[in-house]
Amino acid sequence: MKTYVFGMLIAMSVAAFGLPSAAAQPDSMRVGDPSPGESMTGCPDEAECPVLTLDAFLERVRRFNPAVTSIRLSGDRAAATLQGARGAFDPTFVSGYEYKTQNGDDKLNVLRTGLDVPFNLPMSPSLIVDYRRGLGSSIDPSVKTTFDGETSVGLAFEPLSGLFLDKKQASLQKARLEPRRVDAEQAEERNRLLLEATRAYWKWVESVRKVEVAEDLLELATRRRDLVIRRAQTGEAAAIDSTEAKLAVANRRDQLAASEKTAAQARVKLATYLWRPDGRPEAFAFTPPPDFAPDGIDGFDAAAASQAALNRRPELRRLEMKRRQAAIEERLARGQQRPDLKLKAQVVSFENGPTDVSDVKLGFEISQPLFFRDDRSDADLARIERRQVTLKKDQTRRKIRADVEGAFVDLRQSRRRVEAARERVDLARRLQEAEQRRFEVGESTLFLVNKREQDFAKARKALVAARASVARAVAEVRWATGTIAEDRRADAGSAN
Repeated sequence: MKTYVFGMLIAMSVAAFGLPSAAAQPDSMRVGDPSPGESMTGCPDEAECPVLTLDAFLERVRRFNPAVTSIRLSGDRAAATLQGARGAFDPTFVSGYEYKTQNGDDKLNVLRTGLDVPFNLPMSPSLIVDYRRGLGSSIDPSVKTTFDGETSVGLAFEPLSGLFLDKKQASLQKARLEPRRVDAEQAEERNRLLLEATRAYWKWVESVRKVEVAEDLLELATRRRDLVIRRAQTGEAAAIDSTEAKLAVANRRDQLAASEKTAAQARVKLATYLWRPDGRPEAFAFTPPPDFAPDGIDGFDAAAASQAALNRRPELRRLEMKRRQAAIEERLARGQQRPDLKLKAQVVSFENGPTDVSDVKLGFEISQPLFFRDDRSDADLARIERRQVTLKKDQTRRKIRADVEGAFVDLRQSRRRVEAARERVDLARRLQEAEQRRFEVGESTLFLVNKREQDFAKARKALVAARASVARAVAEVRWATGTIAEDRRADAGSAN
């Protein structure tokens, strides 16, 4: 009879304090009242802190995170590389003067001015414009001219190596591919960063929700302990009951401390992704959304998703640009195995102005290594590099398909996990309610009531973890299909 009266008093106390009953606990974890001091969300008062949704968080990462800024600098480096390669075809102006006297007479008086304009065309032609005036008593006869000087205009070209590919053309062609390669590399690094940031976000949300479950459990045990102590002091309950109630509070306080530690660590990690526009770290003062948002990934076709991923994933674009650059190196190395032949033809004007052609000057120069060992080595290395990149591209293509398939498998299993967790919560709630009713009529003990409450709390935490796993699986799907950086109308995460 005393047990029955004791159970009725506990039930009345629960109603008097406004503590939610087991039947009133929702499947989704409510945002609980913060404990004194700073909460696990980084806010002294969550009511004053803005809700940080996934889309808002990722937008901050994309705009202000230094890692993204560093990634963008790679594009500037590629542009500088392209500009340098184009500089190989810039016109070159050369001018010089040399003067020397002996006994008051000109011994050497030489002026030379010229312009060399290379063209990015087959056979590497260059336009040569040259003016030379050589006077003096001791000047080389091949340099000596009249007082008016000598003007020449002509072309120089390389009919063998330049006909295929020379070093300047190869450098320019590779530099033109560099922005596209770097752009794919930037997208790859950005997608990886967004995936890591999304994982950290859902870890934070999950840990905060579990803290709320632990707080609810501790609050219930604390109120029951106070009631049991008062009953024991009046002699209406055994002293051992108050000891058991105190032990329950101590155990649940320990569970709350462990949950708060996990939440604090998750918050610290998440804060590393948030930066201010001026480059300073942003103070973390946000609260998570009250529930996981719908993911919007339904009715998917794994085969179509795999094919779309092959077109979207930046890894393949990066490897393709790298393969093309290796092919250019191979072509250059093969072309370097031919003799280096340079031809030059100029028309020369001596006395009557540059338009009065007085002579023609022709010349050629040929050089050839005897064994081409260095060039053959370069060609072999370039061929091996191109082959390796091709194999890497084939492996990456297969890995992308596996990433997509694995991500969708994870998503399906995570959704099933949510369904099982919901059923577990419902069953645990029923057992807690039944145990509470048995306790009220004197057919159960305080130990069993505490155990049912613990089981219900574990089920609620399992549901939180299952929903977080769905949210992370959605992020994996978006990353695997190459769409994680795209704007979305709904948050990436699911509670379905």
